[in-house]
This record gives sequence, C-alpha cells and structure tokens, in this order.
Amino acid sequence: MYEDQLKQFSARSIEKTLRAGLPAYIMDEARGEGVIRFRVDGVKERIVIVRGKAVIEPFETRPSCSGSSSWR
Repeated sequence: MYEDQLKQFSARSIEKTLRAGLPAYIMDEARGEGVIRFRVDGVKERIVIVRGKAVIEPFETRPSCSGSSSWR
C-alpha cells in the first residue's frame, strides 16, 4: 500500500512539474543509481556519473500492468 501511494505521489509530482514547463527529475530506484529526467518534450533520459562525468542515456520504460501514465 505504501509503495502504491509513493508511485501515485511521484506521478502527480512529475505531471505538475511538466505542466509548469519544467523538466522533472527522480532517483532511479530500479537500478539504485542515477537520475531519470523527464523532459517537457516527452523525452526520458537516465543520467549517471561515470568517472566523475555525467553520462546521459536514453531511458526506456516497461509497460505498466495497471495502465500507462504519460510519465512512465
């Protein structure tokens, strides 16, 4: 239950930030490192630090079983 509430909170926060015209950032909890950036244009990127430098990678998400949200 707590996990579901956290996912809902994250989804609402991301959607509000994008509606304001700003990119949204969340920690990549699935891999335990890096940050996921949700750009206003719909592009999702994963940012990790490699040898002291930021590396930006494309971020692909798996389809959700409970429906898809635009930020996933």
